[in-house]
Order: sequence, then structure tokens, then C-alpha cells
Amino acid sequence: MKFRIDKSEFQKHLFSVSSIVPVKPVITVIANIMIEAKKGKIMFSSTDFEITVHSEMAANIETDGEVIVNAKTLVELVKRLPTGMLDLKLFNNELHIECGTGIYKLPVTNKEDYVDIIGIDKSKMFSIESLPVINAIENTLFAVSRDAIKIAITGVLLEANGKELSLIGTDGHRLSVYTIKDIFEKQLTKSVIIPPKALGIVKTLITGKESFQIGFDEKRIMFKIEETEISAKLIEGTYPDYKRVIPSDNNKLLLINKDEFLDVLNRVNIFTNPNTKLVKAEVEKDRIKINAYQSQTGEGTEIIKAEYNEDDPFIIGFNNNYLMEVIKKIETDNLKMRLKTEMSAVIIENENNKIGEESLYLIMPLRLK
Repeated sequence: MKFRIDKSEFQKHLFSVSSIVPVKPVITVIANIMIEAKKGKIMFSSTDFEITVHSEMAANIETDGEVIVNAKTLVELVKRLPTGMLDLKLFNNELHIECGTGIYKLPVTNKEDYVDIIGIDKSKMFSIESLPVINAIENTLFAVSRDAIKIAITGVLLEANGKELSLIGTDGHRLSVYTIKDIFEKQLTKSVIIPPKALGIVKTLITGKESFQIGFDEKRIMFKIEETEISAKLIEGTYPDYKRVIPSDNNKLLLINKDEFLDVLNRVNIFTNPNTKLVKAEVEKDRIKINAYQSQTGEGTEIIKAEYNEDDPFIIGFNNNYLMEVIKKIETDNLKMRLKTEMSAVIIENENNKIGEESLYLIMPLRLK
């Protein structure tokens, strides 16, 4: 293998594929990146077994070939090299990199010892718009469970229903549902569970792009953003019937200024119990009293204005961290809260949704002692 390449272009592709390489890999071989030179292209690939990233660029190849080299060493070296052209070649089972007066030699790994890079049939790929998908990812990843015992809810559920796409995240205490209307050109019916790490990478790569491609089969999902492909194993298991837990009869309606509410919750958070993070909300006709107390630090109480459609007062408790995380996702000046009883699930929504996009958040209350 032998080729010459511009450092900045080489670095861009190198960085995109190195993003999934584990810092402390369980198996040493996945600490590497595979670089292939053939048919006028340089191809970069990496994997952590669950997710694979592949990127390619056009180049003048003098000799075809491939190398598998430690990702961290290569990334750190290329980052420090001066701007200009790089000469790379495989020689004596080493990757030689020449830049200006410098020459660097990196040991390589045999391809037989590396992991097979698997994608999906390209005919299954189709194009969709980026911006609403970025919004959907941002507004669902936060709610995904970190509890590995419940495998299905450690991922994001993607539901395609006709021309509509929904992303769903839950950890059992809160739920986020983000729906995009008319995003598919053709009718599609599919439900898959995607690793959140893959969606985080996709969100970064599609930011600033008008569109990208997506496709899936029974075991994998693939995203193609310009020259880069991200392929991920789907999470196996049965996702909870989230629609069943969304109440349809929450008749108590609250309208609250988002920023004022968030500021108050942030201040009283100092006084919440570190284990439960309990805040108590006492709702009256035109106001909410927020209270947090623990014996070690004291007590905090604030009152903010709110519109409430009932005459009878109402008291409910929340995990303040969960509540604040949901409120931060609200995109309008005011938020709507729909309640029923002190132990019923609470719906939190934007005052008005974007055209073609709908978001809904659900949070379970805490029992007040």
C-alpha cells in the first residue's frame, strides 16, 4: 500500500471513524482503525462490535493495500503533524508516515485478527430530511434508560408508520415521544430499537446537512451521511407498549412560563433530598408553590404565576432532576402540563408544536409522605 494525501482531508475522515473506538477496549483489536487503499479511494473503518463507522475519500493510489493500526496513536500523530501532504506506505509490516522532514513508523495488525465490517444492502437505503431528525434525537436520548437489565429500553424505539416517523425514549420514570409528519416519500411500516450511541454519532454528522440516507434490515440499521456510513446492531427485545401509559383523560391543565419555572426548580434543588430529589408542587387557581426540604440543608419555597383551569387546589410531587430535564426540552415560552391525580402520569408539552413535528413528554410523580 502506498499513497499521498492532504493532511486536513485525511484527518477529517480519520477523526470521524475514530469517534467510536473505545478508550479502554475489552478486546485489544477494536482499538484499531482499518485503512484500505484501492480503486482510487481511501476507506476508513472502525467498530466497537455494536457500531461500525465507515468513511471514504478519493485519492491518487500508487499501490493498493490495507493496514490495521492503533486508532489513538494514529489520531494523535496526525493531529500534531504540520499542514501539507502526507506520504503513507506499508513497509516491513509497519505503516510509514512521512511529512516534511519527519518519518513515523507504526506497527500494524493482521487483517485476519480484525473484526469483519458488516453493512446492509444499499438497495434498502432511502433519503430523509436532517433537521427534524436532529430535533427528534435531541428530544428523546435524554429519557433512555441506563439500566442494562432492561435491555429494550436502553435503546431508542424508531417507529415508521405510513409517512410518519416517531422516536421514543423511556426509562420507566419518564417518556419522550417525538413524531415527524410526512418525512417518508413512500409508505413504511417498521419498528426497530437503536443504540443511543449510534444516534448520538448520527446527530453530530447530520448537523448542517440537508438530508441523509437511512435503511435497515432485521438485524442492523445504517445511516449514510455524504462519504460516511454508520451501521449499528439493532437492540433485541420487546419494547414496552408506551401508548398504553399515555393518559387520554388528564383534565387538569396548567400553563406555565418555561424559564420562570426552570429557574425556580433550579434554586430549590439545593434543598431536595439527595436520594429522592423530591419537590412538592401546590397548584392553585393562578399560581404554583414549589417547595423542597431536607433536614441537613433546610428548606426552599417559591411561588410563580400559572394558569390553572380548575378551582380546587392540587398537590403533587416530582423527582426534580427528571422534571427539569423534561422542561429543558420544551421549545416554546410556555409549557402545558396535563394532570389527573397526585399519582397519575403527567403529560408535559409545548404550548404549540412546530408544523409537521409533535413532541410529548410524560413523567411519573413521586408519592408525598
